This record gives sequence, C-alpha cells and structure tokens, in this order.
Amino acid sequence: MKYKFTVTGLDCPNCAAKLADLIAKKDGIDSAKINFLTEKITVESTLDEKALLDVLNVAAKKFDKAVKIEK
Repeated sequence: MKYKFTVTGLDCPNCAAKLADLIAKKDGIDSAKINFLTEKITVESTLDEKALLDVLNVAAKKFDKAVKIEK
C-alpha cells in the first residue's frame, strides 16, 4: 500500500535522499521517496499505518534527532 506523510527537520535535498535510502532498506518497506521541497515522504509498504509511522520515526531519529515524520 502507498502512504504519504509530512517530514520536517531535514536540512538539504542530499539528506532527504540519504534518509529515503535508509528507510527503503527497512523490513516491510518496498520503497521510499522524499520530496525535499514539499516536505513529503511517499512510502510503499506492507505494514499498517501505525506500525509504519513507528518504523519511519525510529529511522528518522537515528538519522537526525531534528527529523520528524507525521501524518
């Protein structure tokens, strides 16, 4: 299923690409793309929305404590 969330706290497009790559490697996630300008992340995943948000935020916090992903 495809999900879209808001992602805040990223400093540059390169950081957005690195975070998307990190997220895409997580179990249950098929793909992840972050649009730095619109602050949106699109994720294809087999996880339900709550579990997915938990995985995304754990990855985001490990990447940079200022990054937050929310509905």
